Amino acid sequence: MRALVAERYGVGPDGAWLLGSRCERCGGHAFPARVVCPRCRERSMTSVRFGQRGTLHSFTVCHVAPAGWRAPYLQGYVSLPEGIHVFSLISDSVEPQTQTLREGMEMELVVEPVRPGEDVMTFKYRPVQPDA
Repeated sequence: MRALVAERYGVGPDGAWLLGSRCERCGGHAFPARVVCPRCRERSMTSVRFGQRGTLHSFTVCHVAPAGWRAPYLQGYVSLPEGIHVFSLISDSVEPQTQTLREGMEMELVVEPVRPGEDVMTFKYRPVQPDA
């Protein structure tokens, strides 16, 4: 399988994570990873892993799709404990209807095909399963 943006996420025995950066000077976080801190503008960023869990900040059901995509599908902003919001597709396992998701629900990071049936992979979020 090919990775869409392999430098933005990783997968291991403990699951998937996002690859970002943290400023050694001010403690600010960034995703995707950056060389220069977006808060203090210093070149003091180091690589960090985060994003395995977060809270759904907002979402939308997309009823019009780009060429080659199938509508409807979900995308949203997930707030991470590090204080950043990640814009992401929502897992294909989630029914693309407004009542399926709610703001404030706990989300977990997964790696899936960009579109069903493809070999191009990307990160997405889905609601945390009750037994997880």
